[in-house]
Amino acid sequence: MPGNRRVRAVAVGASILLTLGLFSVDYTVKRGDTLKAIAQDHEVSLTELIELNELDNPDFIYPGQVLHIPGEDTQEPQVIHVVVRGDTLGLIAARYGSSISALVEANSIDNPDFIVAGQEITIPGATSTVDDEEPSVEADPETEPTDSSIRTGRYHIVQRGEDLDSIAARHEGTTADQIAGSNGIIDGVIYAGTRLFLDGPAFVAEGTEGLRIYEAVRGDRLGDIAAANGTTVQTLVELNDIPDPNFILTGQRLVIPTGHAWACPVEGASFFNDWGFPRGGGTSWHEGNDLFADQGTPVFAAVGGEVLQKTGTIGGYQVNLSGDDGVLYIHSHLSAFGEAGTVRAGDIIGYVGTTGSAQGTPPHVHFMMYLEGGIVVNPYPSLIAHGCRG
Repeated sequence: MPGNRRVRAVAVGASILLTLGLFSVDYTVKRGDTLKAIAQDHEVSLTELIELNELDNPDFIYPGQVLHIPGEDTQEPQVIHVVVRGDTLGLIAARYGSSISALVEANSIDNPDFIVAGQEITIPGATSTVDDEEPSVEADPETEPTDSSIRTGRYHIVQRGEDLDSIAARHEGTTADQIAGSNGIIDGVIYAGTRLFLDGPAFVAEGTEGLRIYEAVRGDRLGDIAAANGTTVQTLVELNDIPDPNFILTGQRLVIPTGHAWACPVEGASFFNDWGFPRGGGTSWHEGNDLFADQGTPVFAAVGGEVLQKTGTIGGYQVNLSGDDGVLYIHSHLSAFGEAGTVRAGDIIGYVGTTGSAQGTPPHVHFMMYLEGGIVVNPYPSLIAHGCRG
């Protein structure tokens, strides 16, 4: 964890930012008021009033001072999306289960084809609340294994202005480091409106035996390539169906066996840590990472294992990879399938698309990881650890 964990819900370079309206109203102190009397009049505790207003001396308030009173806002909290480069109203609407027309009306947008980076888009009907009990999340059998989406344990919905330290201080039996590990937070950045588990496993995949691609350059010989990669000419010939081992072309792409490896599912994909973001108006939560790339970009098996191909109205073309490392990897919204059955790390198992519920959004793969026992974990630390930079 970085030394300074006090990172508020604003991150430079983040793809999406959510903000959540706070439940509070303002009260202007009058002559003769005391903090205790104000708390009693508004039926809140003195401690809540002190903490919300960050009062150094609760015995000193003055006429005209504005105090925030917790728990009295009758308006629903709002979810706001801050536009970043590449966003469209269609993409934003799809992400939150809304529609372009609803966003246009809620935000008085004159031209739905023109939005700019930094613009705040209010998502109508999307709300979020704080709850410390087990989340009620309905598993979708088309995109998630049975009984796996519900990860037991306490959780917290991030409010504006909170950081890992302040969240940990609110909940007994956890720490900022524990929350970071449980949610795959590796840079201290959190976003208002997201769900964070207060406990649970921290996990980074290690990988299995796999493959990589090498592009031949002028002067390359198969024997030199084999020696440089700790393999044999015969192995390269068999892997690449090479008719003449004495003849390879400049630019020819060769499959090279690797040692212990974890292959990036989508090479060059654009992504960020969108784990825990609200979906469907705040009724469910994002339990993976969206990997954005051009339509038809190959999707690789991160590890060796067994591939099961599925088709559904939500996940579209979907590949479930039961990895030899004991992890279940799920890839949804593919445009087409690749290899099935037994695969090795680096084999093509599908292609980026927009099938299922991703229709109308930029092409991407919804990538999820489950440990044995159906415990969902954030893929982001594994992606970053193995060089899959977003």
